[in-house]
Amino acid sequence: MASLSSSPSLSLGPPISKKLTRENYLLWKAQILPAIKSAELMGILNGSTKAPPVIITATNSNPDYEQWLVQDQLVLGYLLNSLSKEVLAQVAVLTSAAEVCRTLETLYSARSHVRVTNLLMQLSNLKKGTMIAAVYYAKMKAIGDELATAGRPVGDEEVLSFILFGLDYDYNPIVSSVLSHIEPITLSELYSQILAYKTLMQMFQDQNSSGGQFQSSANAAT
Repeated sequence: MASLSSSPSLSLGPPISKKLTRENYLLWKAQILPAIKSAELMGILNGSTKAPPVIITATNSNPDYEQWLVQDQLVLGYLLNSLSKEVLAQVAVLTSAAEVCRTLETLYSARSHVRVTNLLMQLSNLKKGTMIAAVYYAKMKAIGDELATAGRPVGDEEVLSFILFGLDYDYNPIVSSVLSHIEPITLSELYSQILAYKTLMQMFQDQNSSGGQFQSSANAAT
């Protein structure tokens, strides 16, 4: 525990960028822990640093308790400032950092893990089907962004693989081309290739609409 003389100047740094909502517990936790660990206050947060007795004798207060209280209220204030209004309302009556931490974990930890699992399932199961290419790409990208917000970011290469897996048979040339690349391509490059391929297929369809033999069932990209 930091010494009492250092407590008044102790700081946990600026507020975090993403406040806790009902959907982003894992992301929120990843933001607050570094500041609290660097200040050596994890014991205050998780409750392992217990509050000392308030008084030593009937007439003397306990300086160790005063030190603990300063540090506890510092962490408590940091936590409360990191909560959205809807979450803050659920813990506003709690008076210690450890109480707030335990309550938030009980309320949101399991929910966040379920949300991450559901998003990963969506990412792996979504298929292009009858969607236009632009809508399909946007949905896959949005799921990836939601996972990042939920505290389980997926890399562009993972999202790219899921996108390829969900394309229909007409896009096999694109899939083969990407898989044959020695260097990985970016998501924006993949999207450009999909649109360019669809434009080419549409042009061939238009040219053969009077009876040509080349046909493609790929959906319009725009």
